[in-house]
Amino acid sequence: MSQQTFDAACKEEGYARGVTTVGTDAYSIRCVNEDGSLQTFRPPEEIHDFVARACQGTYTDTRVTDRLATMGRTYSAWECADYGSYAGTPDLKKWCESKGLTLVSASSAKYSAYQWFCANSSGTTVEGIPVDDVCASQFDESALDRVFNVYGKTVEDAWDCFYTR
Repeated sequence: MSQQTFDAACKEEGYARGVTTVGTDAYSIRCVNEDGSLQTFRPPEEIHDFVARACQGTYTDTRVTDRLATMGRTYSAWECADYGSYAGTPDLKKWCESKGLTLVSASSAKYSAYQWFCANSSGTTVEGIPVDDVCASQFDESALDRVFNVYGKTVEDAWDCFYTR
């Protein structure tokens, strides 16, 4: 998504001064009131609701939802995805086991949703988990991943899979 898309969404929701950022990650996007005060998201993952509304306002003829591609950017970190229906929670443990590895977590991860990896027992092999591939493998090729809470401490609190149309 673009800064212009977010700017239009902010103005549509009544924030006269449009959009700004308060940091460098995807959760730092804020709408600005006429008096210069900023929109708040409490809890922080409420930003997903705002982005979903921005997607729906942009693509009015289809059912879309927010999809966070990366926390490492602001506006362009977000995508609008064609949402068919909920598929379920990705089974990261089963994914690792299918590779002969074990699901492990790195408590030092900046965002807990990204704390899971596959590793062997000695820790000499460590692999990231492509959650989009997990969803496609577990459900079917039309399933996509969606992180809905980067602060989620469990897979169930952080990720889901959904079918595209």
